[in-house]
Amino acid sequence: MARAKQKYKNGHDLMKARRAELGLSLRNLGDVTGIDPTHIMHIEKGNKKPSMEIGFKLLEALSIPVIDYMKACGYKDSKGIQGCKPRQRRP
Repeated sequence: MARAKQKYKNGHDLMKARRAELGLSLRNLGDVTGIDPTHIMHIEKGNKKPSMEIGFKLLEALSIPVIDYMKACGYKDSKGIQGCKPRQRRP
């Protein structure tokens, strides 16, 4: 799996890269998942965090294992778990 070796800055970069790898447009992914393409765009840009339901739909449609997504978010392992870093809010 090529993407397993590549490091991503965060989970939404992984999703965006995988969508491009599969040749899916935002509209295509929206049709498959039932999620509004504009909402997907905001998730990929890091402007919005997906709910668990939406996140799992996207991961399934993009064939991204949850563990790969977790690692992209910053989780290291069960001994030293590091959570996703929250997006900094603008003043």
